[in-house]
Amino acid sequence: MDRLDDISRKLSQLALHSLDDKDTPKRDTLSPRNKKRTDSEDGTLSDDSERTQVGPSYRIIESKEKEMCAALFSPLCNIPKREELSTLLLQKPEIKIPIHHSTYSWLQTYIEDEKLEDMFDIVEKVGNICPKLTPRVETALQVKVSNDVTESMQQCFIDVFLMGIVGTAQEYLEMDTKINRNANELSMTKSKCRPDYLLMLNGQLVFKGEEKKAGDVRNIALELVDKMIPGSVGKDGKLEYLLGYATAGSRVLFECIYGDGKMSECSDILNLERVADRVSLLVIMINVVRVACALHNAKNQ
Repeated sequence: MDRLDDISRKLSQLALHSLDDKDTPKRDTLSPRNKKRTDSEDGTLSDDSERTQVGPSYRIIESKEKEMCAALFSPLCNIPKREELSTLLLQKPEIKIPIHHSTYSWLQTYIEDEKLEDMFDIVEKVGNICPKLTPRVETALQVKVSNDVTESMQQCFIDVFLMGIVGTAQEYLEMDTKINRNANELSMTKSKCRPDYLLMLNGQLVFKGEEKKAGDVRNIALELVDKMIPGSVGKDGKLEYLLGYATAGSRVLFECIYGDGKMSECSDILNLERVADRVSLLVIMINVVRVACALHNAKNQ
């Protein structure tokens, strides 16, 4: 996390929005403060942009990260029904994540104001109250993606999202939380079948992923169930169901594994070359943590 935080701080301090995005910016009427912006069409800052550059010199008056993250990742009281997951995973967070004004202003080019207001606060208004979470989220929003790289490099890209959210939760959840990659997991996974990504709570697998450089993301998702020990989820299993994800390059799909080798989609296919889908992925990951904690708690009360 230290290396990610170093990168996050540098991006956050420079307020660089270098995403090579293929979105067409939304054509809302610009407010007077937005009419002065001279951003390029792909979301990057042009040389004559008047947007404020936020430096590292402002003071942290008081960090509220512990209590805010406790609320952000608070376990759900009840396990959601499988048919509710696609809606619940996009439910707005319990608290607003502070980001810098420059990042918020840039996001307005692509995201409706109402959605931004539900999701984010502005550091310059509320203070630098989440000095770890803020730069991690901004890095995920800004990091440049390329499909012309190795599978290992693409894993580094998705890790910015996974570690930014799940890695932050790991620091504040009141249980033994472990994150691993390509590791043996014997409670729910067949021998010699190692998931690409694993999240463990108190030694129990609660979330996993399968990643490939290219291909049909739905076909890649089949590995999520192919590697499962039969009967490990369900009424008599270790969890009622298990959440997982699959990636094919910059495309991400979330799945719910249940019963005996059954699976249902609980998200649209997200394309992380799109700014809106990056915001959606952050929201989904926050709620995945909350659901995973609820699933674990229900079997360990």
